[in-house]
Amino acid sequence: MSKRLHVEVPHSLSQAEALERLRALGDYFVNRHGMNMRWESETVGHLAGRYLLIHIEGRFSIEQTRVQLDGKDPGVLLRRKAIDYLTRKISTYLNPATPIDQLPTR
Repeated sequence: MSKRLHVEVPHSLSQAEALERLRALGDYFVNRHGMNMRWESETVGHLAGRYLLIHIEGRFSIEQTRVQLDGKDPGVLLRRKAIDYLTRKISTYLNPATPIDQLPTR
């Protein structure tokens, strides 16, 4: 059984706004890093691809007060970098102080 990576970021947005912001983040991953992002439903998406040396493969879920990403662990050497990067990106996109139209999608 392989280890799992878990990232959880709280938010105070409506679920609709959180979804819109996470869709913008998905666009960023696709356009900037060539990752694959697909949405299974309004609240669940799947991300797969590479950021530098880190292979990211996981499932986003948008809940009322948090966003979670559960995915494949990139290994002990890259685990902390992956968690830090994903937490930082998700937090940036869920920050209500930044207007949605100012979030990068490229």
